[in-house]
Order: sequence, then structure tokens, then C-alpha cells
Amino acid sequence: MGEKEELEDDADIRNDLWVKENYVGLCDEFPNQWIAVMDKDVVASGISKRQVGKKAEEIAGERRFSLYFMEPSALPP
Repeated sequence: MGEKEELEDDADIRNDLWVKENYVGLCDEFPNQWIAVMDKDVVASGISKRQVGKKAEEIAGERRFSLYFMEPSALPP
């Protein structure tokens, strides 16, 4: 019935925590963009989730990466 849901592994959880810890800075640097994070590092960014995912797949190879959408920062510059 539908697609099988992928479970998060340790790499996904580490990326989630890193994005959470660095969220404001990432929103400032990548407003209204998708980012691909692998090993606590942004490896690709852009406005198209599909393009960012494709570029990250090329960089990551068999390694896991996570995709996030960065809202514009609510903090004044």
C-alpha cells in the first residue's frame, strides 16, 4: 500500500540536530531555499527541491543526506 516509509538512521538524526542548532544562520544564508545536508555540512542548495536532491545524490554517492527548506529569517539584519 503506497511507498515504504524510510526510517531515520543515525546520520539523519545528526543532520537534524545540526540544522536545529544552526537554524537561524542557515535561514540567513539560504532564505527560501532547499538545502541538502550531509555529515553536518550543506552540500547543495537552491530553490528547486528536485535539483538540490539530484545534485546532492551526485555528491553523496551511497552516503545519506537530508533535505530541508529554509524559511527567511525573522530576525532583522
